[in-house]
Amino acid sequence: MLDLRSFLEVCKKEGELLELRDVDWDVELGTLTELLAEKGGPALLFDKFKDYPEGFRVATDMYTTVKRFALAIDMPPDTNGLEIIKKWRAVDFEPVKPVEVATGPVMENVDEGEDVNLLKFPVPRFHERDGGRYMGTGVAIIIRDPDEGWVNVGVQRVMLHDERTLGLYISPGKHNAIIREKYWSKGESCPVVMDFGPTPLLFLSAASHVAWGISEMEWAGYLAKEPLEVIAGKVTGLPVPANSEIAIEGEYLPPDVESRKEGPLGEWTGYYGGGERSEPVVHVKAVYHRDNPILAGTPPIKPPNYAFAVQVRTTPLLWNELEKAGIRGIRGVWEHGAGGGRMLTIISLKQEYGGHAMRAALTAAGSHAAGYMSKLVIVVDEDIDPTNTNEVLWAVVSRANFEDSVSIIKGCWGTRLDPALPPEKREKGDLTHSVMIINACRPFYWKDRFPPVNRASEELRKKVIEKWVNEIPLLRG
Repeated sequence: MLDLRSFLEVCKKEGELLELRDVDWDVELGTLTELLAEKGGPALLFDKFKDYPEGFRVATDMYTTVKRFALAIDMPPDTNGLEIIKKWRAVDFEPVKPVEVATGPVMENVDEGEDVNLLKFPVPRFHERDGGRYMGTGVAIIIRDPDEGWVNVGVQRVMLHDERTLGLYISPGKHNAIIREKYWSKGESCPVVMDFGPTPLLFLSAASHVAWGISEMEWAGYLAKEPLEVIAGKVTGLPVPANSEIAIEGEYLPPDVESRKEGPLGEWTGYYGGGERSEPVVHVKAVYHRDNPILAGTPPIKPPNYAFAVQVRTTPLLWNELEKAGIRGIRGVWEHGAGGGRMLTIISLKQEYGGHAMRAALTAAGSHAAGYMSKLVIVVDEDIDPTNTNEVLWAVVSRANFEDSVSIIKGCWGTRLDPALPPEKREKGDLTHSVMIINACRPFYWKDRFPPVNRASEELRKKVIEKWVNEIPLLRG
């Protein structure tokens, strides 16, 4: 399983890595990350920060292109998005449990108790209006369910407060949020491990919407076809990834014991929707890191520049959920980048009965994989490529009769990161929102009488291409 620095070496060999020095961690690093992501540029590795030892590095823009996402999960660099989605669907999933080892590279440097100093790392402030420095954007948060015993790994934002204190924000309904409440309801702190330089497969698995009860460590092991190596943390007993760059063990305190102001952070929606509020903290008991450590940064950037990794992680799991719910005839599923890879879902299917399209849309809106912050679900016919925005919009304006084809579902799973959440709802703690469903399929009961598309048949197109391909090179491929 590729660790982070091995992945970056692969990127370098492929011409997909830019190494930069003497960049300011305060905003300049984040701005360069944003500018190069907008241009489809390379992964970035920053070093030699003012007032920090050379070799204490930060990596960003690692998973923002199809090519680098393929490299990160050990697939050929020319793999297309659809092939990645097929792999991530893991339809024959069998858990590959992590294997415990005595030690690993992450233990090259160990700081405990009073020796803990998180300020030794060049933690960036990514955006101009951010309320502080965020150590955790490319992070894997590891928590064990105290009742069921399985280990969940999620990606949540982590703010640096001081040498030994971190702020951890988790949206309601997320698995780690549910698990932490089990500890807090008993008046106990929640043990936690934070991996700030995770192997790519663990990070990408942690950021996926894997079903409740399935450990993302086992999911990563399945995808890699080899187990993740872990070390038993002596503070928490939780598994610490042995090949991490930087990891901590700590206790996540109940909010009534200690909370501090957290945020704002420019989020994946492209806005500062979350604002600043009091959030519980983590007291760090031990810090482990490699020599010349790399802090992984995946700072949220205005969509669609940050979105591809979300699309190829969320789309396959939603496709699985739809099929498990008995939705037949699915030809394609896509989480569109304009919605940050979460808020806009498109489903292509072959209608078999009245209500088929609506059933698929409602299942998607209520799913674990795509239900969080879902705002718009569009269902199109099987002849429409859901990844092609122009085709989807053409279907919407030409096949939907908005008087009958649009439905609004209220009270759906939301978050305070939603920029459109009204202030009065936010103040009451009501984070729900509405989802619009557009049935952009041909009306089922008269679809056979719907006007035909004025496009040459596949048979005719093939015939013409074969005749002219040598004279018109543009027809190739």
